Amino acid sequence: MSNWVKIKKAKQLRYKLISVLYLLFIALSIINIPIEWLHVNKYIAPLLTETTVVSIDNQDLNAVYESVEQTKKDFYAALGYNVESGTYREPFGYSATDIFFINEERGKGLQQSLNQVAEHADRLGPKQLSEFNELFADDITNGLLDDGDEWIKWKFKHVPASMAETLLNELILRVRLISGDLEFKGGVNNDSKESIVDYATNLDYLVFGDTLKVKTSVENIRAVVSYNTDSAEMSQSKDFFYFIPTTTGNHKLTLQGRTVQEEYTFTVLPAQISNRSQRAFITYFESTPSVLELGTVISGGRASCSCDVEASFRNNKLSFTPTSEGWCKLKIRGANGILLLNDSVYVQPTPAPYFKVKGLLNGDKLPSGDYEVALEAFHPSVGAEYNISSITYEKLGTTSGDVTANASSIDVSNYEGALWIKKVVATSGSQVFESNQSFLITIAP
Repeated sequence: MSNWVKIKKAKQLRYKLISVLYLLFIALSIINIPIEWLHVNKYIAPLLTETTVVSIDNQDLNAVYESVEQTKKDFYAALGYNVESGTYREPFGYSATDIFFINEERGKGLQQSLNQVAEHADRLGPKQLSEFNELFADDITNGLLDDGDEWIKWKFKHVPASMAETLLNELILRVRLISGDLEFKGGVNNDSKESIVDYATNLDYLVFGDTLKVKTSVENIRAVVSYNTDSAEMSQSKDFFYFIPTTTGNHKLTLQGRTVQEEYTFTVLPAQISNRSQRAFITYFESTPSVLELGTVISGGRASCSCDVEASFRNNKLSFTPTSEGWCKLKIRGANGILLLNDSVYVQPTPAPYFKVKGLLNGDKLPSGDYEVALEAFHPSVGAEYNISSITYEKLGTTSGDVTANASSIDVSNYEGALWIKKVVATSGSQVFESNQSFLITIAP
């Protein structure tokens, strides 16, 4: 009988498998969205529409605009959007997006609305049609004007909810640009040709702890920042106004003069771990107490940690003891549950400990009068707590054989001679370690 068995069509099957794996790799590459973008996406999305006001005179374009706006409102309702907090369920999940745009065919209605721009090209004029073809070039290439659901799947299939929100706001902005009736908020005085703001930093968005700085070109300006129902005047030094946020979320800046007024919307993002560059090589280990110094940016709040339910935040220090390895999410919330810090650190598994016998003379002899052999597990570089759970040993001067003591010490009273410690088991958190060394100890009379 032959030692080899030939599998029929093995080469073709192998090629097919390689092709499938290649397609899978391409698919994963396409949907690979950087996680940091997802974190800031929900804050940036409103900036595409909230910084503008619109008045569309063209009835065809206005109908398209209202239809896209209605789709956005319905999508918010499907996500369980909370108007007060500006949040919704599962911003990083895509199941709600697939159900709304594909399963419920709301994407088809959105596609039909956008197609109205091309269908009414004769009434819109060549300029608007040219702008439509330019602004929607990628969409047209991917089936916007065609029948079927190619464009819908290209645009929304497996897209996280927060990114789908941004895509809808972007579509709204494109329709506004085509209308030609777009203007930015602020400058309510039509006679004023220049903005009140001469210079500004962090006016679009800033991280909690940053400072909004605005220099005005007009005297006698009153600068007020509002958040929900709360408002506060910006502090002023000469021509500059300063504002340090005490909460996160969307804020509105109102600059009011005698004859002019401007409004701006900016977003305050949760803070992240400061001085990360200096702490880049600091590692965190499972079952090891850790402390993060957050500076004076956050004066108080309630800490939550995905790897330690007993994490605390006191005196600008976040203390936690990881109970598991992997990414550990760290959050601090202020009054009313406002998210002030949102970051994460990577927790390494606890390293294997070293074992030693306490109090030996010359490294192998128990002092006279000691009736207990005590062992210790430790690591010189990690402050993890190790607990010895069992010791397997043999008293070579007896015939008892191997004995296992479920403790960190061995009773050697009424015994003289050699003691062979064969195995030591220690635990730290959920991890179990077994010694790879043995000890031979002399018990002196």
